[in-house]
Amino acid sequence: MGVKPDQSDTIYERTRFRRPHPVGSEHGVDAALLGFTFDGDAQPDPPRYLVKNLLPAEGVAILGGQSGAGKTFTGVDLGVSLGTGEPFFGRRVVERVGTLILAAEGAGTLAARIEAARSVRASGKRLPIAWMGAVPNLADPEEVKALQPKIRAVDARMREEFGVRLGLIEIDTMAAAFAMKDENDAAEAQQHLRHMRMLGEPIGALVMPIHHYGKTEDTGLRGSSAYRGGADAVLSIMADRNQVTGEVTTRSLNLAKSRWAEEGPIAAFALRFVQLGTDEDGDAYGACVVEPKMDEPPPSTRKAPQKDPLPIVALKGAFDETLLTHGRDVQVRGAGETVRAITVEEMRPEFRRRYATAETDGDKAAATIRQALKRALSACPKHGFKTAAWNGEEWLWRA
Repeated sequence: MGVKPDQSDTIYERTRFRRPHPVGSEHGVDAALLGFTFDGDAQPDPPRYLVKNLLPAEGVAILGGQSGAGKTFTGVDLGVSLGTGEPFFGRRVVERVGTLILAAEGAGTLAARIEAARSVRASGKRLPIAWMGAVPNLADPEEVKALQPKIRAVDARMREEFGVRLGLIEIDTMAAAFAMKDENDAAEAQQHLRHMRMLGEPIGALVMPIHHYGKTEDTGLRGSSAYRGGADAVLSIMADRNQVTGEVTTRSLNLAKSRWAEEGPIAAFALRFVQLGTDEDGDAYGACVVEPKMDEPPPSTRKAPQKDPLPIVALKGAFDETLLTHGRDVQVRGAGETVRAITVEEMRPEFRRRYATAETDGDKAAATIRQALKRALSACPKHGFKTAAWNGEEWLWRA
């Protein structure tokens, strides 16, 4: 279906968005001030969101994460939320809009993923979601220009069939859609961001490329830092992935960057398999859907248990080993409670064996080990041990 003849080239009504007016447009003002805005000449407008305090109404927002974390599933879930108007990870959908997915990879899986998601969240009814598998090279500005009228046509059909505008354009994935020469080149990254804005700005849509993280989640978005710097928002999918088995656990959605909203963890989530049918062998087929865990703290906010310092690690191991061979029941200070204990001298050889030092000089190594044991004994009360001296011996036992 083409664009209606009475529709203008720019379908999206932009007159309701006020922008600061440049000082110097009045007659007689020095032309050198054209383009400048002075404090008090423009009133600040509240930020406009698609999803309140999460995704802006237009611009570029990147959805990033490691392989297997659930980026595409989250992108589909976002499209369902925008199409139904239901909250996305507990955040209010400000405007119900349609979603277009430019699926440069994995297009063959989208039908099942979208059907599974809408069967769970939209009672199976059709939603304003469309996708395109044969994505042109978006690094080519001519290809981007050629794609613009097609995007307008999708916008027109969504308005006619669903009564909503096209508000989100997802690109899955950025690496597959852009023929990148050098992913780390800042100038190339800025060009790609400009092309994304070329896709969204004519209709006032938010463009959200899906991008991989580096080898570890600590490195953030793969490639040039210009991607993060030029984006209006960055959503981060975090997860613990076993690279040997492929098992992925503790998934969570986080707002890693925003020009307006408070950044930080949003919520944990899981992927649940939804059966859509059976194949010719009677085996189930289907797709996973996102299940936010709004009643659980995000994994990134959970305090990881502090690792014991090396002297304590050596002391715990040496204590357990020595207790097997030298442990006996004694009364604290000869008249107190009865505890299973050892002497520090009995444990010292095992501690020396367990505590590694980089010293090559024997005397220096011995001195380093003595100091390490001294620090460990001083810190014993914080790690579940007690010490006391009586009858000429220093004793050690578990509290």
